[in-house]
Amino acid sequence: MLGKTKLVLAALIVIIAFHSCGDREALSWESEIFLPLIDDNITWSSLIPDSLLELGEGGEPARLVYRGPFDMFSQDDIPALPDTTLLNIFSMGNELPIAIPVPADYPFMDITSDMLVTNLGEESGAYIRNLVLGEGTMTFTVESTVSGILNMSYFLTSVTVNGEPVGIDLEVPAAAGGVNGIATSTVDLTGAIFDMTGSNGTSNNIIQSSFTAINSPLNSEVFYITNLDSLGVKIEMHGMKAAKAKGYFGNVNLDYGTQVSLIDTVPVPNPILNLEGAVAKLRIDNLIGMDLRMIFDTLLVDGSVVDHPTLYGAHDLPRAQWIDGDLINSTVMEIDLGEPGSNIFDLMETFPQLLRMAGSVELNPFGDVSFGNDYVDVDYIPEVELEIEIPFNMGVDGVVLEENYTIDPMDFPKFDGRLLVDFTSTFPVEVIADIDYVVNDSISTIVSVDAVIEAGRSFPDTPAYSHIEIPVNQAIIEPGGTIHLVLTVRTDGAQIFTGYENIRVQVRVEGTQLIEVE
Repeated sequence: MLGKTKLVLAALIVIIAFHSCGDREALSWESEIFLPLIDDNITWSSLIPDSLLELGEGGEPARLVYRGPFDMFSQDDIPALPDTTLLNIFSMGNELPIAIPVPADYPFMDITSDMLVTNLGEESGAYIRNLVLGEGTMTFTVESTVSGILNMSYFLTSVTVNGEPVGIDLEVPAAAGGVNGIATSTVDLTGAIFDMTGSNGTSNNIIQSSFTAINSPLNSEVFYITNLDSLGVKIEMHGMKAAKAKGYFGNVNLDYGTQVSLIDTVPVPNPILNLEGAVAKLRIDNLIGMDLRMIFDTLLVDGSVVDHPTLYGAHDLPRAQWIDGDLINSTVMEIDLGEPGSNIFDLMETFPQLLRMAGSVELNPFGDVSFGNDYVDVDYIPEVELEIEIPFNMGVDGVVLEENYTIDPMDFPKFDGRLLVDFTSTFPVEVIADIDYVVNDSISTIVSVDAVIEAGRSFPDTPAYSHIEIPVNQAIIEPGGTIHLVLTVRTDGAQIFTGYENIRVQVRVEGTQLIEVE
């Protein structure tokens, strides 16, 4: 009886337990969320390339520095041997009163000659004594009226590559049926050294050559030459770009028109510059062994003419000194573009973007004063550099930065809280921060707030703080979105910026989510 009673009680307990589980509510609790999202530091480097910015020390203004070349000169301006065709005709003439058999074992022609290059700019009086080629080709073409096969050698004895004379050995076909025998070959002249002083060593524009022609063993029969026979050698030189040259390169005028983009990458809105301590100068470094006369006709800043008391007109630069192919010293000239009487700083008060210059360069304005010792090396062409330094003492009015930050989707059920945005600024002026949070939902919901960041200081380091709270819920935070930040600066007149200023942007989400367990 007792055993049955225990069994009934156990069954009753099980039934009650199941009944209790069926009526119990789901478990739930709130969980606090503290999640950093963004920590970004905005500096002048966010706006201006580091190569243009020199930071100010001890509270001095930073300096926007541009140093860049004016492309007035190029390697194409270096004198070169122009595309040239040289033609030599070797004929028997009256030396053969009768036809004679061509000997089989020694040259029937053995000739040396000097060829004069005549297209080096006769009007300028230019001539070359020595030349080293950076590149170029020479094509030899031989045309023969002789009725037998010839082995021909043609060498330019005053032109060497790696210490060896430049030339060719050709097998020239026999003339037959009224058709001359023709053979051709091309030689690469990269690195070729031309001694154009002739056999006496004092001439110029001379290329020395040697020519031999001999019977070929391929001839099976004796053949004859007459006083009507000839051998023509045509030499075509193409793409002859000098690496180094010595001689007299003539009295030549080269026009130039060039421009440089100064600081068009600096997004400073409506700037007004205090240009006290600014620098603007032109540096010209003559690296070639020729006298130069620089003539400046026009200088424009963003299309406006620069008035200057001494720039316009001619400026003579003596030649650089070269000895045995080594640069001993160059000649440097600096022109102060901001000297008294110039209006260039007036034209630069709103950050110049483009500077244009036009004029001409006269080579050897005093003629052949070096007696053939002008010297150029394509690795050392004249350099013209513009230097602009603008102190960061300026007024600003407008948007200085726009930045976007992506917020990833977050799984926080029934979230209730806020996005917290903290700003820390050492900019010495008031900064207005406008924030739009664009939600990645079907209607691109936008939540907008703004804040004023009071002026701080970068020297000594005295930051200012500002705090923004954006109420958000699950519908706002769960899809994620984009924070679009706009920073606007308005100064009252010119203000010194050291370049060390920064604005730190920190974004975090705080709130609670409801966690439920069935």
